[in-house]
Amino acid sequence: MKSPLRMVFLVMLVCSAVAASAQATAAVAAENCLDIPAYELTVSDRNGVVLASIPLVDGRFDLVYLHSFHLTPVVERYVVQENPGGEAVLHLFELEYESCGVGMPTETEQGFRLVDGKFELSMDRTFVTIPLMISIVEGHGLRIDGKFLPFTTWLPPESMLILAARKGIKP
Repeated sequence: MKSPLRMVFLVMLVCSAVAASAQATAAVAAENCLDIPAYELTVSDRNGVVLASIPLVDGRFDLVYLHSFHLTPVVERYVVQENPGGEAVLHLFELEYESCGVGMPTETEQGFRLVDGKFELSMDRTFVTIPLMISIVEGHGLRIDGKFLPFTTWLPPESMLILAARKGIKP
């Protein structure tokens, strides 16, 4: 018959091995998660004070507004990318609008198409920051994951905001 002390030792040894294996598996999983970039969009005032830090699950957001002359919707589509130095930057890849004319692009940039009565212009512009004045025309803000966030949430119309991206907390 085996001694109870020997049985306790064997049970502890097996539990220790299982725990070490689970810990190693969790460490590998966590290391793999570090390969997935997660970003935040920051909204700051003109003095650089961060008013909001918004997680971007897929790294994308839209800057939306009503054109001040045409009073038709305009959507600028962005994705956060890393520049060669590893800095998070805002990449404008598409512009959508309903009316051609004053204040709207006249060049085809990277490509131009008409979809459901709207003009879609493929673009390739990168910004470290986007300074902007909050429009007096309602509807100026961000659309993230289908949710509209008006800039007037943070400051009144005719105030300056600065949009920027930074690496966020990994999910």
